[in-house]
Amino acid sequence: MVLVLAAIAASGSLRERGFDLYQTLLPRDVPLDQVAIVAIDEASLASQGRWPWPRARVGALVEAIAESGAAAIGLDLLFPEPDASADGAASDAAFAQALARAPSVVAMTLGADAPPVRVEPKAGFSFIGAGADAFDRGYGGGVAPIAPLAEAAGGLGVIRAFADDDGRMRAIPLVWAEQAPGMPLRHWPAFSVEMLRVAQGEAGVAVRMGGAGEDAIKVGGAIVPLGDGRLRLIDVPASPLRVSASELLANGSDGTLAGRIVVLAVDAAGLDRYHLTARGELRLGADLHAIAVSQMLAGLFLLEAPNARLAEFALLAVGGLVILIALALLARRPVLVALAALGVIALPPALGFAAYANGLLIDWTQPSAGLFFVALAGGYGLYRQAERRRRTLQTQFAQFLSPEVVRRLAETDARAALAVEDRPITVMMVDIRGFTALTESWPADKTVAALNHFLAIANAEIFARDGTIDKYLGDAVLAFWNAPVEQPGHADLALDAAQAIVARVDSENATLTARGLPVLSVVAAVETGTCSVGNMGTADRVDFTAIGPAVNMVARLEQQCKQLGEPVLAGPGCAAGANQPMRPVATLDLRGIDGPTHVFAPQQ
Repeated sequence: MVLVLAAIAASGSLRERGFDLYQTLLPRDVPLDQVAIVAIDEASLASQGRWPWPRARVGALVEAIAESGAAAIGLDLLFPEPDASADGAASDAAFAQALARAPSVVAMTLGADAPPVRVEPKAGFSFIGAGADAFDRGYGGGVAPIAPLAEAAGGLGVIRAFADDDGRMRAIPLVWAEQAPGMPLRHWPAFSVEMLRVAQGEAGVAVRMGGAGEDAIKVGGAIVPLGDGRLRLIDVPASPLRVSASELLANGSDGTLAGRIVVLAVDAAGLDRYHLTARGELRLGADLHAIAVSQMLAGLFLLEAPNARLAEFALLAVGGLVILIALALLARRPVLVALAALGVIALPPALGFAAYANGLLIDWTQPSAGLFFVALAGGYGLYRQAERRRRTLQTQFAQFLSPEVVRRLAETDARAALAVEDRPITVMMVDIRGFTALTESWPADKTVAALNHFLAIANAEIFARDGTIDKYLGDAVLAFWNAPVEQPGHADLALDAAQAIVARVDSENATLTARGLPVLSVVAAVETGTCSVGNMGTADRVDFTAIGPAVNMVARLEQQCKQLGEPVLAGPGCAAGANQPMRPVATLDLRGIDGPTHVFAPQQ
């Protein structure tokens, strides 16, 4: 379990992919009716010329958006150098005037090795709680618009964002800190935050750093939880309203932009970067800014549940314990173990999706993966245990039980099956008639060869009917049925085996004669009764055997076969339990048996 915890703790990408699956299977809806994108698209480039355009033309586009009634205009474009066109100074001046007359926000970015930003932030920051130094101060500078444009714009916002290790853009930082050498610490808002501030006419933003999940940023009437300092994007399937820049320039305005926060961006192949999102789609950066603004306006966020990590580890620990208990209690029922394990493994996804429906994130992948490996390891342990049990049973009982009985025994509780218990069984004893005389008149090697021939026949016929060989008694074989596993119709199985052995020995005597071996004649006795069956013996030697009246009965009946002229005799218990017809043969007083005994034989 410790190794599982350590492995999943290092698997952050798996965690994020699990959150992605929430959005893929159950995408959430975020209203996009308060945002729009004005795209400098292929049609715009075809009608207005290749990018970059003269700044005056961009200014005209800003004025057209402002004329349309936009609440704020965010230019997802960088202007770090003066306009390089022939009338660049005039063009920049015209652009600056357009920015000054509109509720505009111009993009900037920060970098670790960039020169200090030479313009001042437009947004004021007030910090409550931990203070201004709570954010990453590893940025020593950046790239900002040239001074005339920065001064004219209503806001400056950072457009830089970082994809996760797998290349997916899942969240954007909301507050950035710049610490240039020899300069005071400055904070910059994210592009989306700055657009929202300008749209609401606010002078600044408030940042609360209370810890324990209370960190948030307040922009006008919008309060945005900071989480890990970033806003996790809800990857909505829909796209914001799009208006082509060429149409807007041609018409002078577009009423559909009224009241919206508009992002102006280049949307043409090779001119802007597309980002891989949580649902696996490629989207323009402007789409992500628009979605972020929409989330803040609607108050819809994806936040990790309080103590999410603890809850995830609890799911793993408790679920793992349940699986281990199921493995211990249901070891003989692998199907039930599998169903229990599947139910436990499915619990984290079920809880995760339920939390996601309420805007909270609990990772299901790592607990489920850990539980899967716990179940896999436990299942493998059960398999190895079953294999060891099967090999042990095969080693111990292969000579006395048929392969089918050994297999069935391995699938049951072998320890209970082999314990001593009283149960009804059918006992058979088959014996070579006149074997003592054979040993006196035939050489030992030929006598043993004939005996082995008989024993091979007896073994084969007993195993063919799933009988258990108790022991060899010299030239006799003692076997029984209905133990160690239950066998319906065990009386008939024993009678069939007895008759088959007698018939087969008779039919194969010609083979013995051809080999120069003595001819054999065998008789058998069968009886059914309750006996004590199980492992019996001492610490040095244990045998699986049976003792009881039925065993004594077959020993006495076998001795009566010659006197009664019957190759197979059955006691009253066997005759009563058999389905095949039986005929009475005699009533005898048998030594060691109380009262007269009715003796039967199979109906020929």
